[in-house]
Amino acid sequence: MKIAIVGAGPGGSTCALQLARQHRHEVTLLDRDEFPRPKTCGSGLGPRCLQLFQEIGLADTLEPKAQKIHGLRFVGPGGNEAVLSSNKVEAWIIARSDFDAEIAFAAERAGAKFVQGFNAKRLLRDPSGRIVGISDGKTEVEADLVIFADGAHSRFSIDKRPKRQIAAIMAWYEGVPYQPGILEMYFDKRVKPWYGWLFPETETRVNVGICYDPNDPADPKRLLDDVIATHVGDRLKNAQQVGKYKGHPIVYTEGVGPITSPGAIWIGESARLTNAATGEGISYAMRSAVVAADVISRHDRADSTLLMEYQQATTKHFALPLKTAVGFMNFVNTPAFGVASSLITSRAVKGAMRYLLANA
Repeated sequence: MKIAIVGAGPGGSTCALQLARQHRHEVTLLDRDEFPRPKTCGSGLGPRCLQLFQEIGLADTLEPKAQKIHGLRFVGPGGNEAVLSSNKVEAWIIARSDFDAEIAFAAERAGAKFVQGFNAKRLLRDPSGRIVGISDGKTEVEADLVIFADGAHSRFSIDKRPKRQIAAIMAWYEGVPYQPGILEMYFDKRVKPWYGWLFPETETRVNVGICYDPNDPADPKRLLDDVIATHVGDRLKNAQQVGKYKGHPIVYTEGVGPITSPGAIWIGESARLTNAATGEGISYAMRSAVVAADVISRHDRADSTLLMEYQQATTKHFALPLKTAVGFMNFVNTPAFGVASSLITSRAVKGAMRYLLANA
């Protein structure tokens, strides 16, 4: 088959990589940007991501670029705090400009054609309405199967459900003291049921930000400043902000919606596969890409059987994680979470909270 993939983020590039390795299809990966390119993101890669890197053979390539994380400074809504540490690496932090480019170029090396500067604008359809390619207004790319990995606001989405959204805004600083190997999460009442964070991206630079309700009337920059000032405080005094504030939307769901149409499938955040509790979408995008590539490996045609199998496989894989994430998000919004947070110095509560934050 000729397969076109729209979007070279972690989901699209992982799918291109896995399909190219099958040596069965002609794979074209399309993206509107030139790589490497900056991407607004906290850049955190948790346990699910680390497992995926091993599965798809990129762990050794990515590890030298990573800040290794073995613990979490947890601050609850009442101000109670503890460091939830481990004797092993639990997460990595890799700037998205490096991370995304590494996977995209790995796909290219594996045999996929990587077309940069292609801003997909229009679907190509046959007389029956089946999707048979994509156009940027100048060039048409014909395909037997189009895979959409174009993010939260996919212009080609077929999911008509009302969007459930989280907003995020962040900034970068040089010179903020932090404990090496420890990322920080602040479950501040001002942004509940979400949180603020501090992630060390390099030896000298940190990423600070918040996830918050997009309907909050407050100015996002002021909201970020207030939350970060509360929890980072004096450590910002001698720090220097790098670049501007940046924000982005996150779209989530409690259950897998429609993700197929004749001639096309949707993966990652374009299919609303995102963790509602944390806003994390990288592992979900990459896992859905692996699921898609695995289904495609068993087919020579993009027929209704392939589409049905992909819908079923994705629903089976993500039904529980999506519900669990929404459940944890709702739990954070209850007094019970505040009570549990007030007992965070207890060994039992520490263990339970570390497990929930890593796996929910």
